[in-house]
Order: sequence, then C-alpha cells, then structure tokens
Amino acid sequence: MAKQETKINLLKKTYQKPFEWFKEFRCALGTLIMFLLTALFFIYIIFIYTLPNLEHVNFDQIKKKSENLIKSRLVEKTNYFRWTPISKVNRDYLYAIVLAEDSRFFEHHGINYDAIADAMAKNYKTSSYNFGASTISQQVVKNLYLNSSKSLFRKAQEYFLTKELEKKFTKNQILELYLNIAEFGGDVIGIRAASFRIFKKSPKNINAAEGALISVLLPSPRRYYYSMIQNHNITNTQKRKIKRILSDMRHLNYISYSQYLNYINYKYF
Repeated sequence: MAKQETKINLLKKTYQKPFEWFKEFRCALGTLIMFLLTALFFIYIIFIYTLPNLEHVNFDQIKKKSENLIKSRLVEKTNYFRWTPISKVNRDYLYAIVLAEDSRFFEHHGINYDAIADAMAKNYKTSSYNFGASTISQQVVKNLYLNSSKSLFRKAQEYFLTKELEKKFTKNQILELYLNIAEFGGDVIGIRAASFRIFKKSPKNINAAEGALISVLLPSPRRYYYSMIQNHNITNTQKRKIKRILSDMRHLNYISYSQYLNYINYKYF
C-alpha cells in the first residue's frame, strides 16, 4: 500500500512539473511584457515632448521662421529672395510645381500612403533607396524643423509633425511655405529667385512650360541647376518629365491643347 502511494505521488509530481514550468514561464512573460509596455510608454512621452509644438504657432510666425532660416543660408547679396504670396504667382507656375512634386497634394492629409507603397516597391526592385514619397507638407516640416537623416526616429518625427502642420494650416498656406523655402540651385531659394535667375521674369509672368522646367530642378537642385541652367543640357529623361507635367496639366484643363503643343517644343535657351 505504501509503495503504491509512493508511486502515485511520484506520478503526480511528474505530471505537475510541466504545469509548474508553464506557470513560471507565463509569469516571466507577463513581467517582460509589462516592462516593455512601460518602457514604450516613457519613450513615447519623451518623443512627443521633444517634438516642436505647433499648437500656438500662427502663419506669420512660421513665415518669419522660414525667412530667417533662408537668409542665414544665402551667400550672395543679389540672390533675388523675397517672400512671395501665392496670389503673386502665375497659376500655371504653381500647378507645374505641384504636379511635379506632389500631384495629390490637395487630396491627401499630409501623407500619401499610395506613393509610399509605390516607392517601397521600386526601392525593393532596384535594391536601392532612390525613390522617395515625401509630400509637399513633409518637405516643409523637414526643411523647417528636422535634419536630412533617414533614420526611423526622424521619419516618425516627420510623420507626427506633418499631421500637426496639416491640422494647423490650410493647403494654400502650406504650399506658400513650400514655394518660398524650396531650393532650386546653389543660392537660388524660393520661386521668386528661380524666376528671376532663370528667366529674368517675375513669378506672375512664368508660364506652364517655364514652370515645368523649374520644377524639374527640385529633386537635385544644385546638380541640375549646373547642368540644365548653366550648361543648357536637358537630358532625355528631364525632357520626358517636362512633357509629362505638361500632359498632366492638359489633362486637368489647366492649359489648352494649343498651349500644350506650343509648350512641348518650347525654346528655353
């Protein structure tokens, strides 16, 4: 009888061991999850606390910040920079830049998720990081508040700030900021400077063809300004991009068919 009881007890202990191990594992896992959640909470609080606060910033203040930032970067005295409201810019000039840089600018809320997915697919295909999907709003945030690094932390900052910018300001205000802080070449910042330096015209007199050429400078302004503007070398790829912008403008009825035909053979130089 005693031997039987001993065997039963041994069997009970054998069966209980896995359950005891599982209880200990569950307890350790729960502790780890609580620790990670607490750590993530504090990281989030620190992250939000370190972001620039746009809540009490009005348009005049952000405009002043933009002007001061640009003036600190400019070298030449005859740089033609002067803040230009979008009401003083030819509509065709505006739309050429928007269609080149962010065709869905007036539709999205700061982030173009379709463009991000498309860029990721292209980068994966080419095993590179040559394709970006930054919207005009994101570029404003990056130029005014962040650095040019490609870290996940910086991207997260950009995401939250872009959402705040879109809540705080109208699309026209964001576009005005972008057009005045965008670089088109070495010491050529803003659409006014680009207009006068390239075509000796005010932004009000720049047509769709000229606007399309200026917009093509934006992905790599210093390099393209040297090759396209100073050396008058427009590559076939750049010609196709200009034609695509003009074609989009024709499709959206920003320009007429006769204007389109005239502009695709435009004599720039």
